[in-house]
Amino acid sequence: MHLVVYLAVQRVYGVDIPYQYLGVAVLAALYFVASLLTRRFQHTAVRVFYALAATWVGVVWLLFSATVAYELVRIGLTGEALGLHLTLHGAAVLASIYALFNASRLQLKEYTLPVPNLTAPLRVAHLTDIHVGTMHREAFLRRVVALTNSSNPDVVLITGDLFDGSAPIDEPILRPLNELSAPTYFSTGNHEGYEGMDHVRSTLSHLSLTLLENAVTHVRGVRIVGVHDRQILPRTTSLDTVLTSLDIRPDGTPTILLYHTPVEWDAARGHGVTLMLSGHTHNGQIFPFTLMVRLFFKHVCGIYEKAGSYLHISPGTGTWGPPMRLGSRCQVTVLNLVPK
Repeated sequence: MHLVVYLAVQRVYGVDIPYQYLGVAVLAALYFVASLLTRRFQHTAVRVFYALAATWVGVVWLLFSATVAYELVRIGLTGEALGLHLTLHGAAVLASIYALFNASRLQLKEYTLPVPNLTAPLRVAHLTDIHVGTMHREAFLRRVVALTNSSNPDVVLITGDLFDGSAPIDEPILRPLNELSAPTYFSTGNHEGYEGMDHVRSTLSHLSLTLLENAVTHVRGVRIVGVHDRQILPRTTSLDTVLTSLDIRPDGTPTILLYHTPVEWDAARGHGVTLMLSGHTHNGQIFPFTLMVRLFFKHVCGIYEKAGSYLHISPGTGTWGPPMRLGSRCQVTVLNLVPK
């Protein structure tokens, strides 16, 4: 991305910077260097360096997208269009500023879902992809908890990527989760695998939330199933295999499945899952990746319904990598389950 952006700038403006390719290489390496440093040194200066490097990745992505748009338009032109290039790259810079601001805001979104065989209404708060680490720490987590509690949920369900993996996480950083006003259950995402499951188990054992590792619990007559993310499960183990081993069958019991990556919904419905909760996609997080993510996932964000079964994919409560959102929002979701 850095090279494409620079070569276009070099051609359009006729610039020739000394050691140009070395400079491009250094800029491209900043995020990787910052990621390595944050795993070893927990110093304020290192965290600031990581924040700047991560933000730069988002800015470069938008500059790269603007460059691609310029090159596509230029196909029909006889020469360079300096005004168009300036306009597109200026828009990318302004979009970067807005994306930084937009990612700092949390929205609360509610849905009402009629559920067969439900004996009483149940308010479910769905959190996912908080990515506590270098960018999101105690202060952000306290904001998430406050917004979640304000919705007065009966149960809080977190579907993975609570840990970011960008920096070592200990129990004090996650302690604001103890302030959640409702029973809280957590299933893993791919980033818990990067963090290391032994460390995840040890850290969460000191908190007042329950880790569901291919396990079942019940809340107010609703069966809640937590399954490891597919990147943590053995390669030969599918969601269908796990649900079969847990004896999850379509017996009419309202069932909520916590499964980080929004895949294998058909298998979940085959086992009688009423509502599957997922995240992982971040709804693309930064445009135009908000469009490209649809090439990788059949279901990307929001509520889907099929044959009386629901799939909810959250756009994520935090961010990964660049602390930016363009075309997506950081979200706490409340699902009002009501008897059908």
